[in-house]
Amino acid sequence: MSATLQLRLGQHSIAGRKPENQDSLGARYPEGEALVMKGVCAVVADGVSASQAGREAAETCVKGFLHDYYSTPDSWSVETAASRVLGALNRWLHGRGHASHGDARGMVTTFSGVVIKNNRAFVFHVGDSRVYLLRGGELESLTRDHHVLVGNDKPALARAMGVEPDVEIDVSRVGLESGDRLVLTTDGVHGFLSPKIIQACASAEAPETAAEQLVTAAYDHGSDDNLSAQVIAIDHLPAEDIEAHYERLSALPFPPPLDAGQILDGYRIEREIHASSRTQVYMATPMDGGAPVILKTPSANYQDDASYIDRFMTETWVARRIHNAHVVKAIDPPGHRQCLYCLTEFVNGPTLREWMNDHPQPEPAQVRNIVRQIASGLRALHRLEMIHQDLKPENIVINHDGTVKIIDLGSVRIRGIEEIDVPWGRDNYLGTDSYAAPECLEGDLSTPASDRFSLGVIAYEMLTGHLPYTCAPKPSVRRKLHYRSARSINPDLPKWLDACLGKAVALRPQDRYPALSEFLHDLEHPNPKLLPTSTGPLVERISIDSWRILAILSLLANALLVLWVLAGTP
Repeated sequence: MSATLQLRLGQHSIAGRKPENQDSLGARYPEGEALVMKGVCAVVADGVSASQAGREAAETCVKGFLHDYYSTPDSWSVETAASRVLGALNRWLHGRGHASHGDARGMVTTFSGVVIKNNRAFVFHVGDSRVYLLRGGELESLTRDHHVLVGNDKPALARAMGVEPDVEIDVSRVGLESGDRLVLTTDGVHGFLSPKIIQACASAEAPETAAEQLVTAAYDHGSDDNLSAQVIAIDHLPAEDIEAHYERLSALPFPPPLDAGQILDGYRIEREIHASSRTQVYMATPMDGGAPVILKTPSANYQDDASYIDRFMTETWVARRIHNAHVVKAIDPPGHRQCLYCLTEFVNGPTLREWMNDHPQPEPAQVRNIVRQIASGLRALHRLEMIHQDLKPENIVINHDGTVKIIDLGSVRIRGIEEIDVPWGRDNYLGTDSYAAPECLEGDLSTPASDRFSLGVIAYEMLTGHLPYTCAPKPSVRRKLHYRSARSINPDLPKWLDACLGKAVALRPQDRYPALSEFLHDLEHPNPKLLPTSTGPLVERISIDSWRILAILSLLANALLVLWVLAGTP
């Protein structure tokens, strides 16, 4: 995550021939991690002159977006963060406009903004301000004006911030190159200049000069509107600085194998809990007498694997940002640490796998309690656009007080980090086949639906001791697989619960529960919609015993009919 994005920004805005400037523009160029995770923002808004508070609306949009966007979680993608902020701003403008001015024209403005993150520009637009890309002397508009023709074919705004409670924002992205320029203008500028003049003005060496020249040229060409322009020069992109990535990852050496009794950075190693080809997990206690912790170290087998180190470091990044009782908590390492490792709280209790071995026939109420707690942890991840990707009984621990916690965040998929290019490949899926959703095994990116599938498999296994499919649903066998009824293994389970489990582990994502809340509800309450209806063939709806009774009754009825006919025959 090298913070080497280098830009130069210039802006200029005047009232022009109008008595008041209802345009607003602004930019934010953060430093450090915010630059890497959130990027640089530049926005322009043009308060609609027909509205009663256009200037206030434009200023609110600019200031509100530049503040609120950087307050969103780092794990959110740019599209999610910006869209949610703009949606909230639009609702505020609409409500304030009605409250203060009595109609939807109270606070209305256009909005065009760019977020430059890593080597891409994300464009958000509504109205008739514009964003251009200037590359190699060629000018390209990245936005389209939201106009409709009214009376005498005069254009009027068809869409703007504050008009309706909900607004449709145009969202697009474009890859950047060093030397590119992004140009943001209000219609008082581009409405009076040809593309050739815009290109010439925006090419001035200093972005401040370029912005001023755009405004001056439009004024000289007769603009009778407010005039605003921003020019962003892309000088250097982080994707070019490959060596910086490796330098960051190799800053700390891998620790040697640790034995009980050894001291590392003020922590005494008590015992090894788990070891694999990828990591070693130890229980350790602080020398100052604090609570025990989990100390996880990377395997020496991967000390030259940048992708592995990046993934190992990401686990701590995730844990620091999740604040939920059902997800393991991160512990900040000492500032003077000698080598690479991560620290998390020590959960004193068995894994869910061990609990299942000790409770081969649990009560449904116990299963529901555990599933409900796991779902709470998953919600915390999903709200931050994180997917666990490796949910299984071995990665769930039950504390001595019954609190269930999700552990091992090393496989988590993070939308916000995926937008940052790295000079190595990223694995699409790192989970365990037996609990993996079919779409993940086919190479698709994981989604919240994938985690919900894994949770469904866990619930099924707790209630039956088996998995819902005879083998992992890989592409080679998927078409041959069919859901194995939980009642065929545990006949004591009610039909409605079996139907709930079947929906939770459906092979197609669209056939599963769309939300964890719906799954949890149906896990506790019979859902008639999931039970077989009377529309199927009669032979499938009536049991064998019922058929026998019906056959006997039919024979008796036929015998009585024959006797009645014979009795009536002369």
